[in-house]
Amino acid sequence: MELPFELSVALRYLMAKRKQTVISIITVISVLGVATGVMATVIALSLNAGFRNTLQRNLLGATAHIMVLEKEPGEGITDWRELTRSLAKRPHITQATPTLYTQVLIPGSRQPTGAVFKGIPEPKDVKLPAALRQLKQGRLDNWDDVRGLPPIVIGAGLARDAGLTLGDAVRIISPQGEITPFGPRLIEHQFRITGIFESGFYDLDSSWAFHQP
Repeated sequence: MELPFELSVALRYLMAKRKQTVISIITVISVLGVATGVMATVIALSLNAGFRNTLQRNLLGATAHIMVLEKEPGEGITDWRELTRSLAKRPHITQATPTLYTQVLIPGSRQPTGAVFKGIPEPKDVKLPAALRQLKQGRLDNWDDVRGLPPIVIGAGLARDAGLTLGDAVRIISPQGEITPFGPRLIEHQFRITGIFESGFYDLDSSWAFHQP
């Protein structure tokens, strides 16, 4: 039986005669060295690819790839409905969703904690951020069952730092308050924690909160 050319060459260099024992040992060491180098390269590339995919999924899944903002800071984009429909029809756009962002203060039972407060549309109407698809605690299908308070979903790190748990009533203080004769007055609202997410990305878990207006 005639062996394939590649196999015959490999056997020629791997199987030495009695007088070629040193050459055989050198061949084995060379093969092991090359195999170890290839294995280390494959492991390093796999770790790098896994880290990159996790970073992209968590970071870009919670924030938009492209954000369209108003020219001047104010009350937002007035014709946002028409703009959303127009953007959704453009090629290579998979989804266009209106959102609200603001910085807030959460005076929890442990310590006051700053957070990014993001308003998202009804979960059944849009594709949810990756961080909210697998909650650590709670559910997203009970937004209306919150015992009289609007729902809110917060990160696990934020809940830990502020001393909050699932089902707690939490106060949200916005610095963008009303102007009065005595100076600016902070706006305060109450919410019910209906979910706690943990994406594995520290910046998201420790400082983000989601609400369906």
